[in-house]
Amino acid sequence: MVQSYFESEKKAAFVLLALGLLACSVASGFFISAQPPFYMGLALPLAAIGVYEVIVGTNLARSSDFQAFDLQKLLSSDLKAFVQLEAPRMEKVMGNFRVFKWGEIVFIIIGLTLFFLNKEPVFSKGLGAGLFTQAAIMLVFDFFAEKRGAEYTAFVQGIRP
Repeated sequence: MVQSYFESEKKAAFVLLALGLLACSVASGFFISAQPPFYMGLALPLAAIGVYEVIVGTNLARSSDFQAFDLQKLLSSDLKAFVQLEAPRMEKVMGNFRVFKWGEIVFIIIGLTLFFLNKEPVFSKGLGAGLFTQAAIMLVFDFFAEKRGAEYTAFVQGIRP
């Protein structure tokens, strides 16, 4: 279970990294070509959240193999130490998902509000479109990550040393 959880996490990290690179590339294209205000507004959240996606994706991809190896080794040698280490860590991870989910919902609401309050394709309408798009992508991504995390947490909590 440990190995499969971290393999899934690593695959998801590469997807997030790719999404971040795509968002940054699109934003760069808008910035470089000095598009109309709508596209400049759209580019800001694409770039800002895209950089976040690249950083998180890179860090998860780099650390997953090491974590999986160390935790699998610990699980094999000392069940009690494994549970004492992983249970609080996963509790924190799962709590972070709740915070992220609410933040993403707030960004979706702000994005939709900015988008629909403006009739013309102005900067703030583009900003709203970008916020909505990136927040919706992150909400879906975190939904699946939370589901994987819940299954792994149940595994960890089910171990009786």
